[in-house]
Amino acid sequence: MAIMVTVISSDEPRRLTKRITLQGEDLMTESGGHLLRGTYAVRAFDTLAEFAEMLGALRTNEALVYGVPKGPAAGVVVTKSKLAAMPENKREGHIARTNDHFEWSDGPGIFMIDIDPPKDGPALSKEEAIAIVRRVAPELNDVLMIWYPSSSSYIYADDGRELRGLRGQRLYIPVSNARRIPDLANALWDRAWAAGHGSIMVSKAGQILKRAFFDKSVYQPSRLDFAAGASTGQGIIQKRGLPELV
Repeated sequence: MAIMVTVISSDEPRRLTKRITLQGEDLMTESGGHLLRGTYAVRAFDTLAEFAEMLGALRTNEALVYGVPKGPAAGVVVTKSKLAAMPENKREGHIARTNDHFEWSDGPGIFMIDIDPPKDGPALSKEEAIAIVRRVAPELNDVLMIWYPSSSSYIYADDGRELRGLRGQRLYIPVSNARRIPDLANALWDRAWAAGHGSIMVSKAGQILKRAFFDKSVYQPSRLDFAAGASTGQGIIQKRGLPELV
């Protein structure tokens, strides 16, 4: 069976990914756009290499969803409020990007691990990130996966100077049953804490926040992965390379 993911293409706004600009000597990052209207289409990949090729070709108005729509495999995606405001007879072919309209496939899918650096600390290297995941989940030692820097990483000046190196990074792991992805994330989280990779932060509001080396909040079937490269301003360019099979 093929690996199934959903590709979202945004029409409004025309940019989903981050915008990075150079102001003086400082890099400024503007967050990605909030999807208001676009199209969706389920894509099937026979191999992880095929998925990697698509991943490296994503445009700045595209993002990935690792769930699949509950209805047709392609159509128009709008906000929940806009869908609710549409007359019933106009809703055909339209869905909202919510868990009411997306679900985990019971076939092969992608378990994405989002590894962000600590707010005031250095990023893990590629080798460190892969080693930690495989150490806490030794079942993955012989599993082929994809490594890819995030859209915040590897920003260079036009003259070749590196202005920012590796920051966030992602691992993409094929799974035989995508419905197990939330359970896999919970198991990885528990093992990370057991192995000493957990930490406690206190928010500005005084809340106690648990953290690990990866983001556990992303495992919803409708959640967007802003996997495309950044939109860069004048004088800078991104050089994060292509997704690597590891």
